[in-house]
Formats: sequence, C-alpha cells, structure tokens
Amino acid sequence: MESLLNGGQYGPPLDYSFKNISTLQSIPTKPPRQTLRKQRRSPSGRYNSNVIRLSNNNLVDTGGLYPLALDLVESPEEIAWLDLSFNFIEAITNDILEFPNLKMLYLHGNNISSFSELARLTLLPNLYSLTLHGNPIENFPNYRAAVLSILPHLRSLDFAKVTDGERHRKSSERDRLKKYSV
Repeated sequence: MESLLNGGQYGPPLDYSFKNISTLQSIPTKPPRQTLRKQRRSPSGRYNSNVIRLSNNNLVDTGGLYPLALDLVESPEEIAWLDLSFNFIEAITNDILEFPNLKMLYLHGNNISSFSELARLTLLPNLYSLTLHGNPIENFPNYRAAVLSILPHLRSLDFAKVTDGERHRKSSERDRLKKYSV
C-alpha cells in the first residue's frame, strides 16, 4: 500500500501513533516511531515522507495540522495519507484541505457526529478512501449511503469497496440527508 502512495521516492510514514499526544503543537519535540525502514530527511532537515500517522492519541481536533506538516515534511502538499484514527476528534478543520493530494484519510474511532463536517472533504479532489466507522455519525440510518451522497468520488468507505449499486442509490439519499443536516 505504501508503495502505491509514494512511488518509491519517499521514506516510510512519519508515525506518531501511541504517543499520548493531545495537541499537535507538541509533536515537533517528539521523534516519530521507528520503523524497519530508516526515516529519510531532506537537506533542510525535514522528513521525506508523504504519510503522517497520528492514531491512538488524545487529539480533539485537526487544527494546526498543516503548520505541523510544514515543520515536519519536505513537501506537505504531497501528503497522500493521514491516519487520525482513534482520537477524540469532533470536527474536521480546514487544515485538512491544505493537502490537495490527500488520497486516504482515516478518521475511524473518533467523535464525529455531523454530516456537515464531511462536506469540507468535497474540496479534496484526490480523496478516494475514507474511514469513519466508530464515530457517532455511523449510527445515522443509511449512514453509508449518506456519506456517499456527500462524497460520491470515494472508492472505499470504512475499508469496504464502494459498489456501482451504491453509487446509483446515492442521489435519493442526498434528499433524505438534507432533513438531518445540522
């Protein structure tokens, strides 16, 4: 999977998972977790990676994510995968929109409860895989169809392929969703 995202020109993911991080501002002082492959840095001292993992921490929002990427990564505009799963995130901030090449976004196991939060993600043209299971939003009737009506370009939702049949049903769900939107 990693090689599909980076074409071999980037080093391994920057993995800050399981670091008990509650604010993104504290990350530059912490080294990423070591992987089997050595982290590569550019001449500027930034990491040469297009994947950031922040899963299993104590984050409550994504504010400051882009400035963090500017500090850590040589080419933040090339970030293709963000793993923010298993935190306490309630809102999707505009910082995520600063990653125009984002393809995969893991938000499962958080506290997202509003479909209006997902509408921001329509501005990410390359996003094809999203995870949201384990959020309160998952309890909405026809949750999957509702998400696909907002983000019809997804190819995978919650680690399951989006079928052609689901794509055809999405327009009727869009009308139903309007009455539940906050």
